Amino acid sequence: MRYLYYIVGEYLRKLRAPLLATASWGAFFVSIASIIFVVYSIGFEQKELVQARLYDVYKLFLLFFISLHLLRAFSGLISSEKQEKRGWFSLILLAASIFVVFDISILGFSIDLPFIYNYRFVVAVLLYVSLMELSGALVKILSKSVHPNLIFVVSFLSLITIGTTLLMFPNSTYNGISFTDALFTATSATCVTGLVSVPFSETFTLSGQLVVLFLIQAGGLGVITITTFFAVFFTQGFSVNSEYIIKDIISGNRSTKLISLVTRIVTVTFIMEIAGALLIYLYTSPHLEKEEWEKIYFSVFHSISAFCNAGFSTMPDNLASEPLIHIGPFYLVISFLIIFGGIGFPIFTNILRIAGHRVRQLYMYFRFGKFTRFVREWDMNSIIVLRTTAILIITGMTYLLIFEWNGILAQFSGEDKLIQAFFNSVTPRTAGFNSVDTAALKAVTLYMFILFMWIGGAPQSTAGGIKVTTFALMIRNAFQLVRGYDRVEFHGREISSLSVTRAFATVVFSFLTIITAYIILVKIHPGIEPVKLFFETVSAIGTVGLSMGVTEELLPSGKIVITVLMFAGRVGMITLLSAFFRSHVKNRYRYPGADILIN
Repeated sequence: MRYLYYIVGEYLRKLRAPLLATASWGAFFVSIASIIFVVYSIGFEQKELVQARLYDVYKLFLLFFISLHLLRAFSGLISSEKQEKRGWFSLILLAASIFVVFDISILGFSIDLPFIYNYRFVVAVLLYVSLMELSGALVKILSKSVHPNLIFVVSFLSLITIGTTLLMFPNSTYNGISFTDALFTATSATCVTGLVSVPFSETFTLSGQLVVLFLIQAGGLGVITITTFFAVFFTQGFSVNSEYIIKDIISGNRSTKLISLVTRIVTVTFIMEIAGALLIYLYTSPHLEKEEWEKIYFSVFHSISAFCNAGFSTMPDNLASEPLIHIGPFYLVISFLIIFGGIGFPIFTNILRIAGHRVRQLYMYFRFGKFTRFVREWDMNSIIVLRTTAILIITGMTYLLIFEWNGILAQFSGEDKLIQAFFNSVTPRTAGFNSVDTAALKAVTLYMFILFMWIGGAPQSTAGGIKVTTFALMIRNAFQLVRGYDRVEFHGREISSLSVTRAFATVVFSFLTIITAYIILVKIHPGIEPVKLFFETVSAIGTVGLSMGVTEELLPSGKIVITVLMFAGRVGMITLLSAFFRSHVKNRYRYPGADILIN
């Protein structure tokens, strides 16, 4: 008998690998099918008969997933391996759903819910399990030798494709939408730009607006960050290569622990968005003639849109609408959400760490009478980003007060002028909200807006543009070259030649892309003023979202050009190009040096 057990055990161990491989592929396709069916049920109106048939399909999917998890659990027992956390949690959830859906009594106790609640419960469980399976598949893909930039680009393309499909569903719009406009809106939301080719509130239903909000949040955080967040907490672990690739995509810092990095990003994002939503609600609810849930939705939507630097608004005239225009604190809340989202997660983390140091210093001083010093609190990126951001905001605010005091700021009085000058100094660099008519800007102010849109925000943030670090490094390099320096120094540090080279390449690619797209747009739209098209071009590649009122006038071909610019601006031209070119193998030799005449 013992020999028989041994033979059976060996046979099962041999079957284990092919069975698990087949089951994993099956789970991958069933997960995709589950999401497609759920999306279909949300996007289209169904008759009761169709909804009942979908419910039967969902129950079959549930049975498949519970069989899969039982197989994995049994396989783990055979191989004496520790079962994944995701497996046990999902198995418990699936088992509970089976008992509820099929009305199976446990010890004489059963749960008999109405059909609509059963239906929603099944949909929620299926979406959860499907997302977990797809997150696990992503981790396996990252275990291979895949270029991080290619993963980053493909993740955004996938999200845009999904968003375009969702926005074309009948339930997403009041009167339908063309493919070009759906693609344009999905790209604008995913790339957190804010340009809209159709009237937003008049075109999209609540379902459509929620799709846009989801795209903004996913695009702001990054697809890899979100899926990694799920994978970190519900899978057994990552390979070393997977961790390196994910950290390269998210922050470029390989020394930080992945769990700590992802948790910090997601936690900080949601805390800031919740705090922003609460403040927006407190300041705007007395002035908005809406139902209570609409006021809450307004607050949440604009908080997410501001922190992700998206610039989308549910109001017909963006933030220039009459109920909002004189609520000064509202614009301050939006401004600070934009700033915090635009400085980047690494810098924001550095600020939080230093704040923690200050709290600890105070505690040690009052508790023990000792003053603790911390060495190298501020890293170089934080110093450059915060200084440059502060200089740009103050410069822009002063510029607006001088040149637009009797212009776009004339409609405001007292402290509202200062608030609006501050707000309109912050938003052109990345967010795209507008509280004034952009087309009414004076020429001298318009050029300042274009410069700010081109500069953008900080690296590893939700902002676009060439980034403030590139701009600061470019200016520093120019001035030190004039003074005779042969290298770039900043705050007691020498900046690497690779950083200077990347900054130069970023500026060159940005100029070439802007000029090429501008020429194409002028050729396509001879009836639109060239300056307005140039403004639109810079706004798109800077993922800003400001417009001089020509977005809806663009032809389909012009909208495609702007769509490509928004995508290129979000992922970055260097990232986009390097994703599709094979990396150059470093040579072990160097050619003799040569100087080029430049004067």
